[in-house]
Amino acid sequence: MSQPGRLSVYRFEPGAVFEGGLIAAAERMQLLGDTKLVDALFVARDPESGTLQAIDLGSAGAEASFASLLDFRLDPASREAMTERTLADHPGGVPAALIQAIATTLGPGTALLAVLYTGPTATVLEEAVARSGGRAVIDEPSDARALADAGPQLRAAAGAPD
Repeated sequence: MSQPGRLSVYRFEPGAVFEGGLIAAAERMQLLGDTKLVDALFVARDPESGTLQAIDLGSAGAEASFASLLDFRLDPASREAMTERTLADHPGGVPAALIQAIATTLGPGTALLAVLYTGPTATVLEEAVARSGGRAVIDEPSDARALADAGPQLRAAAGAPD
């Protein structure tokens, strides 16, 4: 990152409502103003089965379009495929071991969203998180270039063991 970044991590308890507001907020961050989304990681447990669901924008490459994020949200088959890709070893992505460590702290229906960005406070994202029923766990300056570089902070935010 050329300018100082921020790491924000949000936790969502069972009953959180994900109706596209987080995706829309991320899109608005990219399209409006000076805030630039650098990387994002979403890790959740399915409310019924407890199955791990994860998407890491840093590893998604060309797949990191907003259409692919909508597919992740709306299509169970796409969500499963994207989770498998997120957990596969790949350069630049959050390591699978870290994602699994975060996942161990989540019960069915809970989720964690980590966002790395530059620029002014991401108010649009904070508002979307609040509407979804989430709460901030960490909001701090970061010199990480990707979430893969912020492992200790992500573990601490999730309450995961070292």
